[in-house]
Amino acid sequence: MRAPRNFPFLLKVYIIAGSVIVVAFALVYNNGIIKKMSAQSARTTRQYARFIALEIDRVDDKSSIEFIREALRDLNAPFIITDEAGRPMLWSPQIGIPPLNSGDEGADMGRLMKFDPASPNDPLLERVLRKAQAFDRVNEPAPIEGERFKALLHFGPSSLSRELAVAQYVQIGVFVIFVLFGFLGFRAVKSGEQRSIWVGMAKETAHQLGTPLSSIMGWIAMIREELAAARASDKLAMAIDEVETDVERLSKISARFSKIGSAPKLELQELAPIVDETVRYFERRRPSLKINSTITTESDELPLVRCSKELIGWVLENMIKNALDAIAGDEGKIHIQCRMNEKDRRVEILFSDSGRGMTPGVRKRVFSPGFTTKSRGWGLGLSLTKRIVEDIHGGSIRVLESQPGRGTTFLLTFPVD
Repeated sequence: MRAPRNFPFLLKVYIIAGSVIVVAFALVYNNGIIKKMSAQSARTTRQYARFIALEIDRVDDKSSIEFIREALRDLNAPFIITDEAGRPMLWSPQIGIPPLNSGDEGADMGRLMKFDPASPNDPLLERVLRKAQAFDRVNEPAPIEGERFKALLHFGPSSLSRELAVAQYVQIGVFVIFVLFGFLGFRAVKSGEQRSIWVGMAKETAHQLGTPLSSIMGWIAMIREELAAARASDKLAMAIDEVETDVERLSKISARFSKIGSAPKLELQELAPIVDETVRYFERRRPSLKINSTITTESDELPLVRCSKELIGWVLENMIKNALDAIAGDEGKIHIQCRMNEKDRRVEILFSDSGRGMTPGVRKRVFSPGFTTKSRGWGLGLSLTKRIVEDIHGGSIRVLESQPGRGTTFLLTFPVD
């Protein structure tokens, strides 16, 4: 069964939608568990309050006092106990406020009894009172009602509930990171597969071109000998010279393809002469290519750049061919400027044309393998150009400016040693 043409898009939608559903389900499920645990914690705390109420009347009994202390220590939730007047009398360390611990129990009790909740006059006890009011907004306080004492137990969420509340976001974060790394890995594998395909095609093309080109060059040498013996006309001799030039050109192209899959030797060279040589090639073939556009160059004094002359020439040819296609036969202009960026220590090539320009959508995909706006073409020119500039030479290439109907400017940069 053949996959639909928009299968990659559908796969992305499936992954994104699936991730959102999984995250949403995890949030809903964890929130349900947290609510159940909070409700259970509240019920347990209220039961503690009832047990404390049963024992609080027997405060003179040491066993009762020890039971109350153990019950409060075992209470997992942060709590504050206030008397009937609303004065804080006891609170757990979990609320984040230190207890009264002056060493004099009588002085501490006197401080508690002097505190007025209606007009707070003690900063520490006022903080405890505000914390109790915050607890009451979450949980209704549990009454502690004995025959001799009456109090209220104010409590917040248990430590386990708080940890679970944080854990769900940690879980989501881990899931998002897992999906992100999976996506990056998938894209890296896909990019590697594409690169392997292009490298294989390039090597196979170079191999297939090599044998017939060698044969053609041999036949040209034989024809030259025959023409010399027969004293052929100058016009025919010039035609043979042009054929030989084009065959040499094909051999050069074959050599370029063979270097795509390997690490070419980079040597210190000047970029301006490579630009001029490429422009002269197109100028010589202006009549046969029906080129009406003009190609101008401009260059500052530049340092040497470590590069492959053959591959840089290929880059420039691809750029010129794309510019000529964008101009579409009109009398347009192509301008190539070489300059030095002293700040970044890079040589820059500004490549401008007066063609039809690009829409934002085309601009975004212009370097993607297989993408083309032409009725014919494989969409490999700018993709290979980007690989040569960035992967092989450590440079960069981007669309600096482009507007529909107003031309395009590319910026190529190459590092300087």
